[in-house]
Amino acid sequence: MELRKISIALLALLLAAMAIVPCVSADELSLSEQNSINGREFTPPPEHHIPPEYFRDAKPATPLPESKMINIIFSEKTLDSFNQVKPAGIIKIPASYLNLNSEFTESKSWQNSFVENNINPNDVVVLVRMPRSMYDRFLATSKDGMISLPASYFSRYYKNLADLDANVHPDGNAMTISPSADPVLAEKTNVSVSVQKKSVGANPLTSQIVTPLRTPQGPNTRHDKWIFFNRMYADTYDYCIGQITPDSWSVSGNNDQYYAPQEREYYLNDRQDAIEVVVNYDHVNYLPETKISLFPTIYDEDFNVPVDLNDTRWESKGDRIIELNPNNFPQALGYHVQILNGKYYIAFEYMNNLTFTSTYVFNDQDNPSTSFTEWAGSSEFVQITSPITDTFSADTTPIIDQWTHDATLGSWQKPDNVWDYASIVNSDEIFTNIYWTHGGSNYDELVTSSYLSSAWT
Repeated sequence: MELRKISIALLALLLAAMAIVPCVSADELSLSEQNSINGREFTPPPEHHIPPEYFRDAKPATPLPESKMINIIFSEKTLDSFNQVKPAGIIKIPASYLNLNSEFTESKSWQNSFVENNINPNDVVVLVRMPRSMYDRFLATSKDGMISLPASYFSRYYKNLADLDANVHPDGNAMTISPSADPVLAEKTNVSVSVQKKSVGANPLTSQIVTPLRTPQGPNTRHDKWIFFNRMYADTYDYCIGQITPDSWSVSGNNDQYYAPQEREYYLNDRQDAIEVVVNYDHVNYLPETKISLFPTIYDEDFNVPVDLNDTRWESKGDRIIELNPNNFPQALGYHVQILNGKYYIAFEYMNNLTFTSTYVFNDQDNPSTSFTEWAGSSEFVQITSPITDTFSADTTPIIDQWTHDATLGSWQKPDNVWDYASIVNSDEIFTNIYWTHGGSNYDELVTSSYLSSAWT
């Protein structure tokens, strides 16, 4: 009898709790809250494999010539008048003001450079700079008559026009741009990324294993780790901007064959397609040397090997496989990954001097994706020969997502407001390690760090 009373009391409490749950209509929720897609069960995607012949012909990139760039110089007070309400780190410009024939005067000494009329000698000025084709896409996709740009990837501030001129340097057919020596102005478009590096002993994330099998050493084996993030809302995300920084490489022995891609992987339309930004440590094609390279890959319709760069769907192959010089490490390389009208655009820029490489353009008109829906950081190792006798290590850190464009809202968002941590895959693999953390001054950027060591076996 006593047990029955307790059961009735518990049932009453449960009903009371259910009765006070507030009813909230869809109209009372924000668009993002209505579109929330949290709570999905994570499943690892099919693995992607880059064959060694894909990255065989690595060569240094040629900076995009000034004939394919555009430079627009504003007074700071003009930009401030446009940007009275804005997210920090974003420049907004009315498209109507960008009439280069009426509001600006073209420079006679700097090709494709346009200076706002009536700038005074002591006015602080802002250089906005990018490839002309990218500028045209920003104009074509402007929202409510405004274009918006993440400042650190497209602009630099200077004390005056003379200060700007002193920091523009010819480099063949291109120009390199140095920041102002004024620390306050340099900070306005600070391109440095301060992320505390982690100790990389044993991987501490073994409790989050999705596929807990450790692959033993052997010829033609893979030893890969990933960290995955899912979008929180069903909004359409069409542009991701970030930096990938190859930090260090060392090797001794030179007898074994292997390669190590360290990546940012973007998944489109729930894994229909994928676009990867890859720094690869190649100890296969150039023995006894190692070549380190930067390049994109695209996986179309769930294929597990990338579309060959000679495929006709590549309307532009960019600089193909870009050889990097380890003497310049750590080297911050900006990446731009955009989806627009069935085409995928990937561009790289050198953050220290605002030069860009030629844009890669992939035309996927048969069944194009429309949104980024997931991304991953990876640390991968492909062992060709066995056993491993070389001693080696490679670090690509940080790989940092700094901006995501929400096409539904028509605005740039910080990644921490867009992406949710999902899972780590293969956290107990040998040779490789990967970690994630928050970055940025407000801890709203998402960072992965990829590591490789012959000691982790």
